[in-house]
Amino acid sequence: MDVALKITLIASIILMGYNVSEFVTSYEALCEKTDEFKKLAVENESNEGDLRRSNLLLSMGLSIVFIGLTYLSGLAFWITAVVAVKLFFTLYCSDSLLVCVLRVGDIPKKFYMLSKVDALLNAFLGLGVALILVL
Repeated sequence: MDVALKITLIASIILMGYNVSEFVTSYEALCEKTDEFKKLAVENESNEGDLRRSNLLLSMGLSIVFIGLTYLSGLAFWITAVVAVKLFFTLYCSDSLLVCVLRVGDIPKKFYMLSKVDALLNAFLGLGVALILVL
């Protein structure tokens, strides 16, 4: 088994597990995490631009690595393209949620539901890639 394939398989399982965890998180728990995040941002005197930039750089970096791994694993180009489109949609959702938290101060139910759908789709994406690799 190719090294890239093994790493992609592990990354897919991590992607699935992390997103299942996000999917089962309750609204109240997410609001508590948001409050902690806002306190840390105030303590560190972080502005919106810095927070958005670091969020995008980290998320985009991880997404690009995963997309690259799917490509190097020899998956069909269209599968890699689907992974790329889905992960860039996740980047958009993540940035939108961060902006909402920073400007409004809390998480509207609309964004909460969007994050649930996004997490579920990402979990299925991770599962799908893992199954394709092993079958």
